[in-house]
Amino acid sequence: MSVSPSQAAQIATPAEVLRFRAEFPIFEHRTHLASNSKGALSHAVIAAHEEYLTSWRELGAPWGLWVERHEQLRAAFASLIGARAHEIAACPSVSVAFAAIASGLDWRERSGVALDDFCFPSVAYLWHAQEARGAQVRRVPADAQDEIQPAAFADAVDSTCQLVSVAHVCYRNGHRLDLPAVARIAHDADALFCVDDYQSCGSRPIDVRAADIDVLATGTLKFMLGSAGVALLYVKEELLERLHPTVTGWFGQQDPNDFQIEGHIEAPDAGRFQAGTPAVPAVYDSLAGIQLIASVGLEPIGAWIDQLTAVLIERLDAQGFVVATPRDPGRRGPQVAIRSHDMDRAAEELAQRDVIVTSRDSNVRVAFHYYNTLADIDTLMAALGEIESLMARRDG
Repeated sequence: MSVSPSQAAQIATPAEVLRFRAEFPIFEHRTHLASNSKGALSHAVIAAHEEYLTSWRELGAPWGLWVERHEQLRAAFASLIGARAHEIAACPSVSVAFAAIASGLDWRERSGVALDDFCFPSVAYLWHAQEARGAQVRRVPADAQDEIQPAAFADAVDSTCQLVSVAHVCYRNGHRLDLPAVARIAHDADALFCVDDYQSCGSRPIDVRAADIDVLATGTLKFMLGSAGVALLYVKEELLERLHPTVTGWFGQQDPNDFQIEGHIEAPDAGRFQAGTPAVPAVYDSLAGIQLIASVGLEPIGAWIDQLTAVLIERLDAQGFVVATPRDPGRRGPQVAIRSHDMDRAAEELAQRDVIVTSRDSNVRVAFHYYNTLADIDTLMAALGEIESLMARRDG
């Protein structure tokens, strides 16, 4: 249930949140508000990593066990986003995941790629690199309020556009895009709808079928509470007959253990978008992170984060700070961006006060997860008051 900021300000931190928070030792000595950069480390992930190390130490090379964990990771992610395990690939990064998709596209007849201005640079680089293969990148800009309305895609998406690539949540200011509305525009032009969900996945519910997403990729090191080295790629099964990647490896084969070199026999499912040997330690860590999220559920996680962002924005407004994140709760993700005259120094000063944030685009970025509390907002506001000379103010 959505609540107004004034209502949210009266809500106490639920016992369930406090129990979840106890899983993350960093809160014993710091206020972690940087899940948009790196999720906090949990006891569950520590235990999973130690399980991997034990298997390596005691069994030497138990590849059967490690591959089993790899397949469990695919299935766990599928369950989280409303997909099926055979629609999921595990890749080293979102860049590599999208590169596998791009390698299976022919740009000669339909050259257009519509790209939103809120995309993460790695994604932009990947699509611009396809220009050497005939692609033509079209930019979809933000409006005067630094938001992107779905209608803005209409000018860039037509019968010559093969793919629409969007960021669900902007890494710079926390803007959240209306995915179903953009999907309709893409599909009306018979274009693929491709979503980078790195700045949101794990922080709120998402159903790839309900949102009519063709391709979605995310990494596990942020709101998914896992490690770097794992990205998860969803490809709608109806697209498999069309997409045949040329970026591949032994984990992209029909039988990775069939060590023939006479030909390329791709996997029949989304596993074809995988490449070489996976980052096994990160697989263990990331599976544990997803299981931890699933133990709570994305509905309560998203609802609590929405309440925290509402409270913080209200507090910032009351103190005269400048918020760069959209005011409409339906247009923002788990991040609140606060304008700063010197964002990097501000982030450093906050770190010296044991408040961990990040900085981008002249903003101090604060990101919440289910382990954050209203007390964290109190701590942040007190610290901001001590460095207010570094922060933008509504009164100048």
